[in-house]
Amino acid sequence: MKTDFVKMLKNKKVLIWSLGLHGGGIGATKFFAKNQAKVLVTDLKDAKALKPSIQKLKNYKNIVYRLGLHDKNDFKNNDLIVINPAVKPTSEFYKLAIKNKQKLITDMGFLFENTKALIVGITGTKGKSTTTKLIYDLITYEIKKKKHPLFKKYNKVYLGGNIRVSPFDFMDKLDEKSVVVLEMSSFQLYHTKYAKKSPNISIVTNIMPEHLDWHKDFEDYQRSKCLIFKYQKKDDILIINKNLKKLVGKNNKKVYYTNGNNEDNIYQFAKALNIDKEDVIKIIKDFKGLEGRQEIVAKVNNRIFINDTCATHPVANLYMLKSFENPIVIWGGVDKGFDIKKLAKEFMNRNIRLFIFKGSAGEKMLKILKKDYAKKYVTSNIQTMNDAVEMAYKISKSGDIIVLSPGASSFNMFLNEFDRGKKFIKAIKSLTK
Repeated sequence: MKTDFVKMLKNKKVLIWSLGLHGGGIGATKFFAKNQAKVLVTDLKDAKALKPSIQKLKNYKNIVYRLGLHDKNDFKNNDLIVINPAVKPTSEFYKLAIKNKQKLITDMGFLFENTKALIVGITGTKGKSTTTKLIYDLITYEIKKKKHPLFKKYNKVYLGGNIRVSPFDFMDKLDEKSVVVLEMSSFQLYHTKYAKKSPNISIVTNIMPEHLDWHKDFEDYQRSKCLIFKYQKKDDILIINKNLKKLVGKNNKKVYYTNGNNEDNIYQFAKALNIDKEDVIKIIKDFKGLEGRQEIVAKVNNRIFINDTCATHPVANLYMLKSFENPIVIWGGVDKGFDIKKLAKEFMNRNIRLFIFKGSAGEKMLKILKKDYAKKYVTSNIQTMNDAVEMAYKISKSGDIIVLSPGASSFNMFLNEFDRGKKFIKAIKSLTK
């Protein structure tokens, strides 16, 4: 039976904290507006910057916008505040909302509190998006077959979370015959802890230092990741990297250990649920990959271009280097505080031809690279994506692979990592004009 959200939310005062451009804020705003709440949207970006998002909401008359600033008066006297996961707990407005005893919610927390659907959650520093999509594809296949003892009870599976789809987009479609597969970031998990609930099936691919500009330290980051299984119940299932056994502790949940790669993650999921191995093989074979993750985007004069824009961690760069023998790499941006010595050594050992964007990550890399290597193989302080692609193409030969794998944040030059990927594809197209 579906939840009557109009009955629950009609005339409730709801503040959407950050509309954004990724889709999460749009999904939340649409959900509360169509369920007849009184919606106020606040965002530090102005109307011009948010125009694509605002256009998608133009048919709703019960939305008021406060853009280009936050007003302290908006952070009191609300029934609900829907918080953007990127908001830091150190924010003055976060502290103000807590002081004013406001109920801060997230799309995932609202989902946990208001659905009887089966929830599968995946987190990890790297690999979570690919594992999430593989799990979604496998469950979709099992539901269509209608033979598996668990999944024949369900008729629909939904994909959401950090994979750029808000659960609010499908919240009012859910019932006890639905399955929801969620990619969950550390930010989302942190802000969802108020619900004191975890997915029925949780998967942790790995945990490495990441987002230390948001979390106060690695331990805080790790604690946020562990929230994905902290509130699991006796019959729930946890699939976790074997290197993280110490984090599991004593519990009554069913635990399976994975080596952390995407294929083993899905095999362990299948093992936990007694899914045929042949079904897993089929799903892996048919898998097309994800946007921005070692994605083949173009072939120009026998040069292959790979969009790996989501590789914002040196571990992801090293993983990319295992996939390609002698790529030309476009790298750099805003430093995220990682140790890049191992990556720099790999670049030098393999004489990787390197094109580095302007920014603090590049400055850090250049201090590590040996001068003779840098002089011969590195072009640095590149100002635009067009320049990077054009320079890489000029030194390439037939059969070469050119990879955008930045190992850093994008905010000094691009809106986000996906904008960076789009600019990469656009720059490639300009080569053929």
